[in-house]
Amino acid sequence: MELQIEDGPGPAYRRLADALAKRVSEGKVAVGSALPTERSLAEELGIARVTVRAAYRNLCEVGILETRQGSGTFVRAVPARIEQPLWKLSSFSEDMTKRGYRPMTTVLALAVLEAAADERAALALSGEEKIMRLKRLRLADRIPLAIETAAVPAHILDGADPGTGSLYQLLADRGHRPVRATQRLSAVSLDGASAKLLEVPRGSAALLMERVSYGKDERPVEYTRSFYRGDAYDFVAELKDGSFDPQ
Repeated sequence: MELQIEDGPGPAYRRLADALAKRVSEGKVAVGSALPTERSLAEELGIARVTVRAAYRNLCEVGILETRQGSGTFVRAVPARIEQPLWKLSSFSEDMTKRGYRPMTTVLALAVLEAAADERAALALSGEEKIMRLKRLRLADRIPLAIETAAVPAHILDGADPGTGSLYQLLADRGHRPVRATQRLSAVSLDGASAKLLEVPRGSAALLMERVSYGKDERPVEYTRSFYRGDAYDFVAELKDGSFDPQ
């Protein structure tokens, strides 16, 4: 690897990390490509292996590199930013397909069980009613973008399994197509487990979307909490004349 480490103050690993980050930003090291092993890069540059290890760790922490167990260190793929309209009710699969991405889904958990307090309140459930809780990792072109945990009154689905397909389409097929929703957006930092699923450093910025969807009879049919990667999503709201005061 042709690499020029600048002379100057500061620890050697930091100057190496800066040099590597510069090559990545300039496109001289392709996204997804493997970097030399710690030993080979240390020998090539005539520096200590611990310096290379510290530089790689630093770049992994800021999301430029990623370590794949048993494979090595790679330049991490960062998705193009996605503008998601807040006024439109649509499925993840539909959104990604329209943008030219290949949507993918990994089911993390699926169970019929008693609702948690927030799920019970959001779905206006009585004491005995159960929910189907579905937790999924949503990806586009193999890049993880969001973690969704959806709760639906169990009687609505009556045993139907949404699996990796569109939950909205399944609700529509069962006669409970969502026609409107309320959404709340918050800024959060990812815990270790969520960060690992989304392939970003622990503590990375994310957007938490809480949504309650309603059917045509105005009864709640879905309550979903979704964590979206902060480096991938921009949520956009549309304001029209009469809906805001320009002063």
